[in-house]
Amino acid sequence: RTVRSYRNQKYDKLEIIIVVNNSTDKTYEIARKISDKAVNIKKCLSVSQARNIGAKMASGEILVFSDADTCLERGGIKKVIGINNKTIGIFLGKRREKSLAGKIFVFYKNLGHRIGLYKSAIFGIFFCHRDIFFEIGGFNENRKIAEFADFIKRALKSGAEYKLIEKPFAVTSLRRFEKSGYINEYLFWVKWRTLSLFGKAEKLEDKYFEN
Repeated sequence: RTVRSYRNQKYDKLEIIIVVNNSTDKTYEIARKISDKAVNIKKCLSVSQARNIGAKMASGEILVFSDADTCLERGGIKKVIGINNKTIGIFLGKRREKSLAGKIFVFYKNLGHRIGLYKSAIFGIFFCHRDIFFEIGGFNENRKIAEFADFIKRALKSGAEYKLIEKPFAVTSLRRFEKSGYINEYLFWVKWRTLSLFGKAEKLEDKYFEN
């Protein structure tokens, strides 16, 4: 579904790269058939490491990173074509699940982005020019979570221009939030941010990543 949403963008120069990270099923076999390039990582790497591998395989000037459970509505790629070599950005989001809790969650997340409260790709899709990506060394491979927020923070310090695209949307699954509970997820991130201020979040990050 994710790859199909990008093929439906109708952009001839689009190159789809799939990084299969520690899969034990037939994901890689499928990935080879539906992508332009695919790589199979048999040991479990951090998301940052996997994203950097994909970026190094890319031949285009603009990099779009997408979680496997997030689709891009038609017209999204056209919105990022032509960005300059200092641009980074995200799309606002829609939820795939139709629960009331999910609706409230997405509303406030989008609102936070619109008013500039925070800058992170909470809805699973992030884009940037390859120049700024490699200028700051890509994603921090020591980060197991919140790698987008870390990247954006470093890029802005390097003089990057932040772009927020309100439409079309990134359509993502909230199954993790539905499963563990929105309040529990919220409390986790509050705890993580608090510990991060004192440089003591590593154990919590390890536990989250392993789960």
